[in-house]
Amino acid sequence: MPSIQADNLTDFIARILAAAGARADYADIVAAHLVDANLAGHDSHGVIRTP
Repeated sequence: MPSIQADNLTDFIARILAAAGARADYADIVAAHLVDANLAGHDSHGVIRTP
């Protein structure tokens, strides 16, 4: 399984959310929380929730 830096993943998720219509500032916040959930070991509440 490839390893992805948390900062890169956060940026990627934020771009996905913004492309789906989220405001950029909200997309950044949500992306950070999703990645943080993964880093804390709560994978079911992490980036897998990205639409």
